[in-house]
Amino acid sequence: MSPAGITTSSDHSTLIQKWSVLQGYRETRGHFVLLSRDPNIMCLEVLPKHGLSTADDVDRLRVLLDRYTTRV
Repeated sequence: MSPAGITTSSDHSTLIQKWSVLQGYRETRGHFVLLSRDPNIMCLEVLPKHGLSTADDVDRLRVLLDRYTTRV
């Protein structure tokens, strides 16, 4: 994450998104769900919490999401 946006990677792809494409995010027990501004796209990206190393990393991610987008 950076002031420009968020980058997520897997073994098969890398997705770079500007903050401006996000309406906001929702948090579930096991995931952060980034929502698109486009009304035709319900969900843009799912970030599983189990992919983070520690509970502190979950808290840090939440702080960054709150800084660059809104919880909806």
